[in-house]
Amino acid sequence: MKTSLASEKPTFQKTEVPCLYRYSSNGVYYALVKHEGKQKRASLETTDKTVAKRKLGDFQPDLGKVDPSAGRLTLRELCARYLATV
Repeated sequence: MKTSLASEKPTFQKTEVPCLYRYSSNGVYYALVKHEGKQKRASLETTDKTVAKRKLGDFQPDLGKVDPSAGRLTLRELCARYLATV
């Protein structure tokens, strides 16, 4: 009996590198990192493992640079912040 590859559901396959996963259907590497209690996932846009490890090293420190409270900032509040600095 033949099994079709199309019937298998694509999954993330863990690698020996922490936080680095490979998507089974296309071979692209993803970073899966916990930050501030939430799981962040981002494509590293490569199928090469050495490049993926390098991009993962760049991705992890960048998570702390984003201010999550600024996500709901209105234009009025943004302008008020800017005018206070000028």
